[in-house]
Amino acid sequence: MNERQRLLDLVDRTHRARAWHGPAMLQTLAGLTAAQAAKHPVRGAHSIWELVEHVASWYEIVAERMAGKAAAVTPARNFPPVTRATPAAWKASLRRLARAHARFRREVAAFPVAKLGRRRPKLEQTWNVLIHGQIQHALYHAGQIALLRRALGKPVGSA
Repeated sequence: MNERQRLLDLVDRTHRARAWHGPAMLQTLAGLTAAQAAKHPVRGAHSIWELVEHVASWYEIVAERMAGKAAAVTPARNFPPVTRATPAAWKASLRRLARAHARFRREVAAFPVAKLGRRRPKLEQTWNVLIHGQIQHALYHAGQIALLRRALGKPVGSA
């Protein structure tokens, strides 16, 4: 397995299944209703829905940066507000997450392997750190979603 294949394997495991640590993002979201996703079962914490929108935003932001664009991060882009907690809006958020993940994956697949260890413009960070950071970021929030599900009485796998 070469470096590109390793990265894509991590991207896929993080999102779909077979993550080393436990449930991947889609596994943590399986079977949730809009009402459940919109709840705030832990005081002061984001809802599952807010986390889904946040992760989708960061897949988009990182993909834009990998494509050479300057991706602005505003508070509204970092954590887009959930304004309508309807089943249709929840499905739209899940579709957005799928599209954002697919875009990130395409950028990882197309990114020149020779550039992975190079520093990003004006930063002390390499492209590899950016890519791995997004993978880790998604897993971090998948873990939060798993905990929020438990707080809702709907642990992962109980759908």
